[in-house]
This record gives sequence, C-alpha cells and structure tokens, in this order.
Amino acid sequence: MLGKIDNAILLVTRSAVVLLLAAMFGATLAGVFFRYVLNDALAWSEEVARYCMVWLSLLGGGLVFRGGGHIAVDLLVSRIGSRTLRTAVIRLAQAIVAVVLVVLLWQGFELMGRGKYMTTAALSLPMYIPYAALPVGGLLMLYHLIAAEFFTRDDNPGPRSRFDDAP
Repeated sequence: MLGKIDNAILLVTRSAVVLLLAAMFGATLAGVFFRYVLNDALAWSEEVARYCMVWLSLLGGGLVFRGGGHIAVDLLVSRIGSRTLRTAVIRLAQAIVAVVLVVLLWQGFELMGRGKYMTTAALSLPMYIPYAALPVGGLLMLYHLIAAEFFTRDDNPGPRSRFDDAP
C-alpha cells in the first residue's frame, strides 16, 4: 500500500517537472520569437518562465534528493571505519537536513500568507502561487528524506547515491 502511494507521488512529481520544463521552454521560446522575429515583446513570457523555473527547481530538488543526486561531501563519512558510527553520522546529517526543511516549510507558509495580498506584475496572479513552491518543495524533500529509509532496498542509510556502487 505505501509502495503504491510512493510510486504515485513519484509519478505525479516527475510529470509535474516535465510539464513545468515544457512550459518554461515554451514561454521562453515564445518570448524570443515575439521579441526578435515579430518585434513585439510578450509581457508575460519572462514571468511564466521564471515561476516555472522556481517550481521546477523545488519539485526537481526533491526527486534529485530521493535519487541521491545532490552533491555530498563524504570525506569524513568514508573514512569512518565503524559501520555503527558511520550510520550515526549519516543520521545526524539527515536530522540537520530535516530541521532545515521544516524551517523552509514554516517560512514558506509565512511567505505564502503575505503573498495573498500581492499580485505578479504581468499575469496579475496572486503571489502565493509562486510562493507556494517553497512549502510544497520543502514538504516533498522531507517526504523523500523519510521515504528513502523505507523504500531503499540496500542496507545503506539515507537516499541512495549513484556513486554507492563505485569501487
């Protein structure tokens, strides 16, 4: 049951990232075409591309985190001989990341609350829509931090790195 929910979350997030990337590309392409070919700039294309990039970065950050693709400095961890101590250091790092993500959630909700009285310049959308990327992205990253513990098949704690199998 939890595996199906996890797969659904991953599918929805990946689909959203693909759609956001396509929208960002389309808005940028339309902006360039209208500005330089038709000599009539679109007022909204840059704003759409910018807010798509914000959402894309935060949603994609969770996916990259889940796959272990974020940069990691494992100089200290790789030199720890004791498996128990190495696991404890990894767990401490994960706890610090979790605290930072909770702060991101909290501050993101605060910013969303302030953004409901503002609008974007070109599209006149409420600013809480672009600001919502912070708590949504933070929540997804926190979810992936926790889910990596339950859905990782090997005995390495934390999100899987693509370098885990390197000699």
